[in-house]
Amino acid sequence: MLNQQRIMLLVTESCNLRCRYCYEHQKNAKKMSFETAKFILDNALRNASPEAPVVIEVFGGEAFANFPLIREIDDYLQQNYSHLNIKYETTTNGTLVHGEVKDWLYQHRDKFFIALSLDGTREMHDLNRRTVNDTGSFDSIDIDFFARTWPGCPAKMTISEQTLPHLAEGVAYLDSLGFRCDATLSIGVDWDQEKNLPILIEELNKLVDYYTDHPDLPLCTMLNQDLRLIFTPIDEDYRFCGAGLDMTCFDTEGGAYPCQGFAPVSIGEEARQYRDFDEKKFRFTQENLCRTCPWVRLCPNCYAANLQSTGDIQKVDPNLCQFYKMCILASAKIQCCRILKKENLTRDDQLILKAISRIQDTLK
Repeated sequence: MLNQQRIMLLVTESCNLRCRYCYEHQKNAKKMSFETAKFILDNALRNASPEAPVVIEVFGGEAFANFPLIREIDDYLQQNYSHLNIKYETTTNGTLVHGEVKDWLYQHRDKFFIALSLDGTREMHDLNRRTVNDTGSFDSIDIDFFARTWPGCPAKMTISEQTLPHLAEGVAYLDSLGFRCDATLSIGVDWDQEKNLPILIEELNKLVDYYTDHPDLPLCTMLNQDLRLIFTPIDEDYRFCGAGLDMTCFDTEGGAYPCQGFAPVSIGEEARQYRDFDEKKFRFTQENLCRTCPWVRLCPNCYAANLQSTGDIQKVDPNLCQFYKMCILASAKIQCCRILKKENLTRDDQLILKAISRIQDTLK
């Protein structure tokens, strides 16, 4: 099968929420026009193969703040590119998915994949995700609609300093609703390690017990580690993520960027230097300290996160570095406990146990 083609469209740079950890620091009223979207898509799809899947990710701001364009894009592609295998993805805060938007999404549920931003319990969510009037947004979301329409879809739970003490509670709550918990730590914020690391460790210990007691539950994103990767050394082409390689993000004016984290809505005027950026510049420099880290392939870091946190795409926030290591160790504990409860071990089980042993050796 041919490689998947992935196109991200920033259909709007506006949002109706004011989340405390948002990395898009330059939100504004700009919206992508249909003419701009048509130009981008025609150039990208004109020579596309029917055998190669195409994923169009509509993004914001809050993407459904420009719902008319999303609907117009789909109508156009159905009329002109019906021979292609086109799917859509988006992440939404859910507050605008009502009425005609909800009806349209339900009708297109088989080709429109949704991830809902839901930061755990009502109390956790409302601490993080505030409206422009500084009120909570939890009750503005038809949570049941997302859970019923896309069973097992991701609920993106971003952890802030304020909600960190409730991390385990939030994971269990999203599991109870039937979502796949996509839990991540917020970026571009000041994580005080002395204050927050003990809290994180306490919450991770709760999650170790939780997942050990519920062996059939999939691990949340921050703990879902393929530990076997520790056996694979990095090479000259190693990268933190696929920014600028297997993804291109187009902003409202049609400018191309490695991902949304490098677009003007995120970093303002600095985005100019990343427009039409050479992806080779994302490869590790000789000075990158992560080159010698034995856990580098297990690290969930990305270049945009580095830029937001340290001002350097090659430099990881040292606080997050330590937090990520604690998450890797917690994942190793969970997987070890689950495997040792089995009567018969598979080849993969044995490799994971060897990986855990290797991880332990690196701590000595």
